[in-house]
This record gives sequence, structure tokens and C-alpha cells, in this order.
Amino acid sequence: MQVTFEVTYADGWWSASAHAPGNAIYTQGKSIGELIDNILEATSLHYTEELEAGEQITIVTRYRSETREQERHTPPNFEYKVDIIAATSGC
Repeated sequence: MQVTFEVTYADGWWSASAHAPGNAIYTQGKSIGELIDNILEATSLHYTEELEAGEQITIVTRYRSETREQERHTPPNFEYKVDIIAATSGC
């Protein structure tokens, strides 16, 4: 499964939202690193059952600027992709 987040920057905060049939995930962070951590956590919590069933989730982020001020805060080539796989318990 792939979950795509649209990322924006406004008023000192990075925000991300993902929309798909039957779900919506929103999160934010003061830095890109914090935002990515929050995206991973929110997605893991939202898809707990799917992960426990062994499904792999691919997260993709895409930046969208709405104003010139936002464009100044855009890191070059800001796109992030990560796969989440359920952790297995040890023996």
C-alpha cells in the first residue's frame, strides 16, 4: 500500500496530509525531521491492523508551496520515501 502526503509550510510549521478513500491523516512539525517522525508515527498508528497482518506501507511525501514565503523554506529536492513493515516479536 502507498500513502502519499502533501507537505506545506506556513507560519513556522511544516504540515502534512494524506487523503485516500476511507481515511485522512494529518500531522505537523516545527522542522522537517520532526514532521517526518510524526508522519511515520501517525501512519503506523492509522494502519496498525494492516501492519500486523504483514502489509508493507510505502510513504511518499511531496512538497506544495502556496506562496513565495513558502518557496523560501523549501529544501531542494524535498521528496521522502520510506517503507514501514510490521515488527516481529522475538523468541
